[in-house]
Amino acid sequence: MRLGEVGLVSGKAGVGKSALLVQLALERLLRQEPVLHVALRYGVQHVRDQYESILEGSLRSMRPLDRAEALLQVERCRIIHAARDGAFSAERLYTLLATLADVVEFRPVLVVIDGWDPQPADIEALRGSRSRNFASWVAFTPVDIAFPLNFPGDVLIEVVPERTHLRLVPHRVREQTGMLPLRLDGAQYVAPAEERTERQIKPEECTLFTGGAAGAEATFGQLAERWGVKEVNFTFRGHVQAHSRGAVPLTEAELAAGDVSLAYVARKLRRSFGENTMLRRVLQSLWHQVSRAEQIFVIGTIQEDGTVTGGTGWGVELARMWNKRLWVFDQEKDAWYLWNGEDWVVGLPTVDATNYCGTGSRNLTEGAIRALESLMERSFGARDSS
Repeated sequence: MRLGEVGLVSGKAGVGKSALLVQLALERLLRQEPVLHVALRYGVQHVRDQYESILEGSLRSMRPLDRAEALLQVERCRIIHAARDGAFSAERLYTLLATLADVVEFRPVLVVIDGWDPQPADIEALRGSRSRNFASWVAFTPVDIAFPLNFPGDVLIEVVPERTHLRLVPHRVREQTGMLPLRLDGAQYVAPAEERTERQIKPEECTLFTGGAAGAEATFGQLAERWGVKEVNFTFRGHVQAHSRGAVPLTEAELAAGDVSLAYVARKLRRSFGENTMLRRVLQSLWHQVSRAEQIFVIGTIQEDGTVTGGTGWGVELARMWNKRLWVFDQEKDAWYLWNGEDWVVGLPTVDATNYCGTGSRNLTEGAIRALESLMERSFGARDSS
């Protein structure tokens, strides 16, 4: 990032442009540099929740007190401005910046604008002399299918989804440097250690991440054992496993790495949870399951607001936020649904990742059990009866 530059992030809806802007902002905020986040499609609380979740994932190795201090630092250095009336322009931004400087002496070094539909003239206005003291990055979805190469930004990047990963394709970079396309992990927005080849995977190459609890998790584990899939069943003190093959106990420190705010979970899922220690640990354990997997399978019920019932709904929210390949078997509709970035669509999944997560309801219908058995058969072939 350089002062005065204008960066453009373009891509289809739901590919992760907003999360990429948050990552750019966090890089500055954790250096105690002021950032203005302009949100044109979401409210302030939605944006704050997104920062909190991405920060929790990025700082999972830190002590809880250090993470709390980082969250406080982000709040101190960031201002979120929600302008959901749809009207926005460079002039409106400059007016906002002048007001913030006069009233609260806030002068950002980075301005991120999410959800704007700019024209080339708008971007040229952002590159004017009044932008010399800050960098601005804009995320938008182009109206036309063709990539908008006519936009005059200093940096122009397209976000392209690839299963559980994202590819950042540079169409223009500062000073014409030779930046190559970069493949990022969809969960953490970092380059993976090695590229995965596209080929048919074998069950013995796969690992199931789950918790072994009665119901969906135990059934996932039992089927993994029948097909020869390795298992990692996270558990913790006081947790009862119905299936314990590959049990991995989590220490208190490891659980804390996956700590989440129950208040945040309640906001995200639009329901309330009591301050229950066991529930908190279950959510912490679920964080470990989802974060380690590339593909997520959940048994539950999709509600009208798009969330999934029960505590496992938190795993669904994590998977959606981290751009995981997510499938939910809706027990009421007796069908599989894929999250496509914007909505749930009916489909028929296979296991196509070497690390996958299976979780869900404690009470399974016969249809759900048949669906899980069929999933394994489609993915790995019929089980050898010998």
